Amino acid sequence: MTDTTQRIVITGITGGIAAATARKLVESGHDVIVSARDHDKLDAAITEIGEGVTGHVMDVTDAESVAAFFEAVGPFDHLVTPAASAMFAPLREMDFEAARKLIETKQWGQMLCVYEGAKRISDKGSITLFSGTVTQKPLAGATAFAAAGAATEAAARIWAFELAPVRVNTIVPGIIKTPIWGNLMPEDAATATLDATAEALPVGRVGRPEDIALGVEFLIGNGFVNGHALVIDGGHRLV
Repeated sequence: MTDTTQRIVITGITGGIAAATARKLVESGHDVIVSARDHDKLDAAITEIGEGVTGHVMDVTDAESVAAFFEAVGPFDHLVTPAASAMFAPLREMDFEAARKLIETKQWGQMLCVYEGAKRISDKGSITLFSGTVTQKPLAGATAFAAAGAATEAAARIWAFELAPVRVNTIVPGIIKTPIWGNLMPEDAATATLDATAEALPVGRVGRPEDIALGVEFLIGNGFVNGHALVIDGGHRLV
């Protein structure tokens, strides 16, 4: 470990964004601690990323599980919280159990992690939360995403005051190509959606997990950014 090495906690390592972020931070020389609800999936993700990553099982919707995770982690420098479930449905077709699960993971889960993490995080550290551009650009079927994301963005600004000098920021991703799309809709529909989005975006492509990882690294590394919602959407809000 060098003088610049920091301990960084990332929740939900089985997701594409979390895995890309972990790889990026390991490549930058940091020690990364990750989580997943399933032990086998956690081990597989750690093995895939390789040296520099350790992990513990955690369910972000379970307060006792979250507390136990951070107890096992001990003191650390930065917290990154991309863990969340996903669902899309118009209001008239809403699956309220799936919507509740999304809100519990994406908003309640992040809040539990911040609550427990704040007890052990360095005063020079940071917390990077996750929202989504559906908080700013309406998308049919994204009610639960938008509600949870907007709540998280608002809470982050309050926590930037409450937890100072720890910095608190939010990543606001646009359409990112990750395996989660296969869980949201049939494969052909997912491909068509991503292709249509890429054609419409000013940058000519949808996002990659690595695009978000670069944003996380920036928010961790820049000590003068606080209470900010960093939109990384390829210009989606413009079209």
